[in-house]
Amino acid sequence: FHAQHAIGRIPRRAPPLPKPTHTATVTMDVGLVEALCDYSRPVFLFGLTPPLEGATQAELKETARKFVERSATLATDGFIVYDIQEEKGRTPEPRPFPFRKLDDPSHFAQILKQVSGKESVVYKCVAESDPGGFDTWLDKAVDVYGVTAYNLVGGASSANQYAGPTIPAVAAKLNQKPTCAHGGVTIAERHVKKGNEHETLVKKGELGMKWFISQAIYDPEPMIKLLKEYGELCRRKKIAPKRVVLTFAPCGREKTMRFIKWLGVTVPDAVEREILDAENKVGKSVDLLCAMCKKILEETRGCGVPLGISVESVSIFKNEIDAAHDLFRRTQSMLLDFLGEPWVVRYSIVDKKSKRTSYDYRRTPVATPPKAKVLALPETEKDTKDLDDKKEKGALIGAGLFLGLVLGKILKL
Repeated sequence: FHAQHAIGRIPRRAPPLPKPTHTATVTMDVGLVEALCDYSRPVFLFGLTPPLEGATQAELKETARKFVERSATLATDGFIVYDIQEEKGRTPEPRPFPFRKLDDPSHFAQILKQVSGKESVVYKCVAESDPGGFDTWLDKAVDVYGVTAYNLVGGASSANQYAGPTIPAVAAKLNQKPTCAHGGVTIAERHVKKGNEHETLVKKGELGMKWFISQAIYDPEPMIKLLKEYGELCRRKKIAPKRVVLTFAPCGREKTMRFIKWLGVTVPDAVEREILDAENKVGKSVDLLCAMCKKILEETRGCGVPLGISVESVSIFKNEIDAAHDLFRRTQSMLLDFLGEPWVVRYSIVDKKSKRTSYDYRRTPVATPPKAKVLALPETEKDTKDLDDKKEKGALIGAGLFLGLVLGKILKL
């Protein structure tokens, strides 16, 4: 099953209406590009990194299956698959985790869709390829892997020389592909330093970008400033602002915090100390990030910029993975409440033939009665790690049944 979110279309400033006998809702079951480009509704994404390069097709599918099982109860519009590069020259600080090359994000996005039925926004660092190599990659991503949503990223440092094509050149290529759409990255910290990130967003919008996904947020003030000034600039220019997706990522250990800061995320000293000094570090990070999300929503109300939520799940540690799920549900609830319209969370049983289910069910014959068949899960590896996976699977199924019991009722996650 998959969780879905739906909202009722009730005007925010309409006069009070008589209490209806039922709540009319609109289920957001549309293509990912359509969802991202529909600024009248929110969008919710969940991000991950591909497995290591060299994994077999079976290993890639198993990784996708486990990820989809764990995230099945999250009402996402789709996923984000990141393009991880070595990023030499980003900072003089040593990389906290050694760089290891990962599978092509467009390839893994195809496997995720086969397993879950959901599409992905694929990140691509255009600067890291030679022009001819990028064209080959893009043709394969579109024609073979069926990817339609791209997030274009430039080089890690303006001081470096890159062989790859420019973002304007790639944007022009994608504009010629009618089934595709593309967005970019926005870094609110740049707006604090340079004061022109809102102008950069307008220029990128002129290139054809339909959305912007933020860097992970650990300080709400730069994003508040950016959203207000971007919305005001768009009003002055009489253009519609593009969607900005707010990204959050939990942190449960010091090494994760070092990596977040190495990526260029601004983490105020007080926030870092509060997380790392807490007994439950990852829980504290989730509480603080939820407070930051609420502050951003409240202080940018009326700025006119359509928003979305993305949560990154890039950790290998179970407590940080679980925390990402909790963070997603809570921030999703905040944004839906912020819209001021009735909303529900539902689950749907997905047809096996469409390959949208979390499990690869198969029918296994039994001796008695003749011709009787039962549904059985595929065999799993007999190791201690899989015991945890089975427990987690049972918890997810239970959560799905719970969502079914409240079908049609308003939920507050």
